[in-house]
Amino acid sequence: MPCRTVVFNSVRKHDGTQFRVLEPGEYTQMAGRAGRRGIDKAGTVIVCCFGESPPPQPILRQMLTGSSTLLRSQFRLTYNMILNLLRVEEMSVESMIKRSFSEFATQRALTANEYPKLLARGVRTLAKLDERFKEDAGTRVGAEDVEDYFAVCTELLKTNEELLRHVRENEADSFGDVFQPGRMLLLSAAREHGVVRAPSIVLRSQANSGVSIAAPGKGGTSAKNTIVCMSLLPESYIRPTEKQVEQRSGSVGYIGYASKRFYAIQEIQLDQVLLVSSVKHKIDAKALLKDDSKTSNHPGLGLQSFGAPRPRDPASAFSGMMALGGKKAKTEEVKAVSGAAKEGEAADQIVALLAEAEKTELQAGGVPVLDLRSFVNRGSDAVYFRQTCDRIDLLVAQARSFVSHRHPNVERFYTIIERKETLRDKVKTLQHLLSNESLQLFPDFLQRKAVLRKLGYVDANETVCVKGRVACEVNTCEEIIITEMVFEGLLNDLEPEEIVAVLSALVYQERSDTELDSELPEKLVTCCEKMKAVATNLGQLQKEKGLDIDPATYAENSLKFGLVHVVYEWALGVPFKNICELTDVQEGSIVRCITRLDELCREVRNCARVVGNPTLYRKLEAASTAIKRDIVFASSLYVS
Repeated sequence: MPCRTVVFNSVRKHDGTQFRVLEPGEYTQMAGRAGRRGIDKAGTVIVCCFGESPPPQPILRQMLTGSSTLLRSQFRLTYNMILNLLRVEEMSVESMIKRSFSEFATQRALTANEYPKLLARGVRTLAKLDERFKEDAGTRVGAEDVEDYFAVCTELLKTNEELLRHVRENEADSFGDVFQPGRMLLLSAAREHGVVRAPSIVLRSQANSGVSIAAPGKGGTSAKNTIVCMSLLPESYIRPTEKQVEQRSGSVGYIGYASKRFYAIQEIQLDQVLLVSSVKHKIDAKALLKDDSKTSNHPGLGLQSFGAPRPRDPASAFSGMMALGGKKAKTEEVKAVSGAAKEGEAADQIVALLAEAEKTELQAGGVPVLDLRSFVNRGSDAVYFRQTCDRIDLLVAQARSFVSHRHPNVERFYTIIERKETLRDKVKTLQHLLSNESLQLFPDFLQRKAVLRKLGYVDANETVCVKGRVACEVNTCEEIIITEMVFEGLLNDLEPEEIVAVLSALVYQERSDTELDSELPEKLVTCCEKMKAVATNLGQLQKEKGLDIDPATYAENSLKFGLVHVVYEWALGVPFKNICELTDVQEGSIVRCITRLDELCREVRNCARVVGNPTLYRKLEAASTAIKRDIVFASSLYVS
């Protein structure tokens, strides 16, 4: 109710498990009662400080101004829910999951982003690309196997990336050795850089330069994934005719011309490394890659964004400079001319090396591959990555066996396929997002359905069987435990008082160290032991089907035998005062357990009716009558 002043005598509370500081939402809920509408102009909130010092400021700041606790869905699938939904045609389990709060944000995002329209558009575009690719089959003379070649190269790129990432994360020094300046690589990045199995030489990598590099267009991608290389562009490369932003000589993104071939200085990612060669050359990387290019904000790395190449005329480097009269100007000019000449010599040398590597790759069996096994020495999965090295060797040999690998215009065909397959992957992603498989609880549903099928609750056609109909009658406790007990006949030989005592283990959920009393009848104790075995077996089956369940923990949480003796004596007619002396459990917990037990007796009675067991049905009627007496079932003074 509202009041003028709210007083907090402490900022801590006990939540049933431990003492903790009040959450911002709890504080707001209680403090919000201060101030009566129409009576007080403002409410007052007082936090009492009992002690020498008030609560620390960070705690108060978090409690007063922190964000509220996020709402989390508590929707959980149960066997009873699955079976009942399988029995009706109007609603499926999948639609029920979609309507839950756990999927609300996801389903709303799918609708807001118009994913169904994007999927339809993508499917149409993909069909056109596939059809056009088939029509152009006659133009791919000498590259008929380019699709298979693309598939092998894609797998090789992914495998190499996985291995190199492992080396980078577990062998930092070894990663620097792999990408030393002068290391020969083969790169494939058809859509981004326009190269396929292009020879490249490492100019700089993060591991050995200590320089932070942010890849353009990647939103500041970590430099750990990037290497700066000089790549030999294909002979079919044509200088861009349209006016584009020119890159300064020696910067990342620069296109140069040397020894009658175009080359590009590019930042590459690990997923673009097709092959790491054992060949290393001594090069002057500083002559080609200027220091200020480390942090240059170049517009992009695709060939379509590269600037038109400029001749290495030393005089051109000074065409826009102001005259710097005097001896100092002449000295700077001499240094600049010397640097440009040095850059030209370095470019000629590297392009010649790259051209020789290209010739070796296409004609002489390929450049030698670096054995990365020696770099995989640490990590719990070192054995797996050593096997990955074997797989890389096989993939390299397989890629080189294709005719398309040596085709002079393979880049054109490769780019078309890469565009097509990239779109296909996006279509598959959208299909997955819009399918039931993307639902958070869908794997749990499939696993539980497999359990039900194994136990015989549903058949192969997902038709609910007799055992499933029995389980549908139970809502108070673990339905599959009750169902297995009914079908195994564990309750058939027990008296009504013993039956109700056994069932109490399923509804009493408080922790208790009380063991089964030796004064209990032997049949009752034996039945409880059999219940434990049933619960453990069910937990093991659920674990085998993929559910995150420990069999022993499942049995312990499902069965609590703390009130078996108490309920047994209550069913025999012992007064409530006397049964309270048999245990240290609170009286309210005893009353709640027996009240729920009456509901469970009614549900198990319905199970006996479905199975066709009139004897068990009558015993459960008698058991329900035995416990419905005295103060436990007295009418409440608040509602009567």
